[in-house]
Amino acid sequence: MKRTILYLNAESGDRIHGATLSGLRRYCVARGWDAEIVPKKGLKPKRLAALLAARHKVAGCVVENSDDEVRLPPRLFGDVPVVYLHPPPALRAGGAAFVAADNEAIARAAFRELSAGRPAAYAVIGVCPDYSWSHLRLQVFRALCESSGMTCHVFNRPGEKWPSFIGRLPSWLAALPRHCAVFAVNDFLAYYAVAAARAARISIPHDLTLLGVDNNEAICETTVPTISSIQLDHERAGFLAAKLIGEKISHRCGPETPCDGNAYTVGPLMAVRRKSTGGRGRHEKFVLEAIDMIRREACDGLTAEKLAARFECSRWLFEMRFREATGHSVLNEIQHIRLEKVFTLLAQTDTAIGAISSFCGWKTDLALQKFFRSRTGMTMRDWRRLNRK
Repeated sequence: MKRTILYLNAESGDRIHGATLSGLRRYCVARGWDAEIVPKKGLKPKRLAALLAARHKVAGCVVENSDDEVRLPPRLFGDVPVVYLHPPPALRAGGAAFVAADNEAIARAAFRELSAGRPAAYAVIGVCPDYSWSHLRLQVFRALCESSGMTCHVFNRPGEKWPSFIGRLPSWLAALPRHCAVFAVNDFLAYYAVAAARAARISIPHDLTLLGVDNNEAICETTVPTISSIQLDHERAGFLAAKLIGEKISHRCGPETPCDGNAYTVGPLMAVRRKSTGGRGRHEKFVLEAIDMIRREACDGLTAEKLAARFECSRWLFEMRFREATGHSVLNEIQHIRLEKVFTLLAQTDTAIGAISSFCGWKTDLALQKFFRSRTGMTMRDWRRLNRK
């Protein structure tokens, strides 16, 4: 019977949770494990205990948190390793293992994307209530605006009731300078900003431009206009959460030197441009599809040339659009995914070093050995000796 990682999530079925599960499974494949979704809603302590008792091969649990409330604290899991996705500060300070979004990097990516349009001013909409992740995104974005010598208008009133908060939004948008770039700290707020702009008879993107976070397609693709958004790397978050469980079982730290040996942060993946920023898409959707393909097939001999051939554009244009969206080349992405699997096989399995290249997509063992040394400064044998017990 395979060991299983249980993924306790808030809602199943959307692309975000699907990407997280895909990342969990990418790690599990290398260890011969499986990953299973368990709805977190209504899962009380007694039910959790029964769930864990009924499964004798639970490798660990990954628990999703999207707000500042923790309903399933570490003590409820007993000896079962648990890793939290995007937990509140109190849980992080308590020493729990976690993977969290890099909210400062998200704010920087948002500012970089909006500033490309040379706006007359900036504005930011924070979440009500004032969650810690929202507060950090807002504060960093505001600081970036001010450091560039630009005005930043802020819509945020901690403790305000939701109906009042939303009710004020149309008049606040109407008072903004024309050609102002508005950053909503998540897509949910961006959705309400579109509705408020319509109520105030403000045109997006002609009067204001708007950018959200999460690239939740159920929101971004169904509004008028469609909403541009910062895509987070949920697949990588899932992979690193599973990796932390593997490290807990092996009682060791990982190759990427996680902060305090118990956590990772994940930055934004790319900006997906839609009509709310005046963008025409610029084919970012095919970049997301390409990234999914790389993560599924990088270790099966996929090359940049083979990947580009699957899309209706030239190799040069494909490479340019990919680099523009992600900040690195297609080859870099392929090599990164292959190297992650090499680390997993070295640290978590007894796979012979000479056989690893064939499992991870390199043509020869010598090619992998040279690449590995260039990235780590040591041989694969030395790295294995230092990073496993």
